Amino acid sequence: MSQYLYMNVGEAIKDLRCRKKLSQKDLAKRLGITQGYLSLIERGEREPNLDFIKKTGECLGIPQQLIFLLTCDPRPKHKSFAKPIKEIAAAIDDILQAI
Repeated sequence: MSQYLYMNVGEAIKDLRCRKKLSQKDLAKRLGITQGYLSLIERGEREPNLDFIKKTGECLGIPQQLIFLLTCDPRPKHKSFAKPIKEIAAAIDDILQAI
C-alpha cells in the first residue's frame, strides 16, 4: 500500500513541495501568500480552500486532483474496493516517483 496516501492536505502540499525542491519561501512567493501562512497550512493548522489548492497544483506543475488523492484513506470500508485502491495507490506512487 502506498506510503503517501492518507495525509492531510497540508502534509500533501509539503511533500509535493519538497519533491520539487522548493522552499516554503519560494512556494509562498509563487502563491502570493506569506511563508508563515504556508507553514500553518502544511502543519494542518489552516485548511486551504479549493482555489488555493488549484493554484498550488499549478505552481507545482501537478494536477490539483493529486493533492486530494494523497489524502485518501487507503483502508477500504468494503473488500470490493481493496483492489482498485491498491491500483490507485500504485499509480500515485508512480506519479510521485516521476516528479
